[in-house]
Amino acid sequence: MMPIAATIRRLALLLILAFTLPVIARADEASHRAKAEELMSTLQTQHMVQGIADNIKKQIIQAAGDVAGATPTPEQKAKVADFVKQANQLIEAQLGWDVMKASFTEIYVKNFTEEQLDSIIAFYKTPAGVALLANMPTVNTEVSTFGKSHLDTLQPQLKQLFLDLQKSASAGPPTLGPSGPASPATSSPLPPSPPK
Repeated sequence: MMPIAATIRRLALLLILAFTLPVIARADEASHRAKAEELMSTLQTQHMVQGIADNIKKQIIQAAGDVAGATPTPEQKAKVADFVKQANQLIEAQLGWDVMKASFTEIYVKNFTEEQLDSIIAFYKTPAGVALLANMPTVNTEVSTFGKSHLDTLQPQLKQLFLDLQKSASAGPPTLGPSGPASPATSSPLPPSPPK
């Protein structure tokens, strides 16, 4: 049987572990989240999200201006201004960084270990990583323009191909010769017999 002093020490150790393990786990989780946030900062994720929201806001303003017309009345201007204000509030409520940040962090934490985040962040701090971040907007624009030019060429070709398919499908089955296939009663697979 274990002496009482040893039992008390073991119980004390178990209690210390029971209380400190959750603290260690929370510290690891906090560190992991901090790395995810550092990567998002390095990648300028907030700027990207804000850019998307700003583009939508610009489109909303333009659409509202089109509805009001070239010479809106003061009442129409007020309605447009109120509409734009409400639209901006909705956009911020759904796409604002304060709303998006926690979910983005969770996505990074879920998909990358802390060690992977360390390595990714380290890469983006190298000259190659800095160059990648600096040049990717230009690269993306050029790739998009290049792809669009090929799509612009491809689309009419595909459209013509589809139109040709529609015409051939609606024309009915193909025919043989000018009057179509011969009827079984008037044709024979054997050559005519010679006269007697």
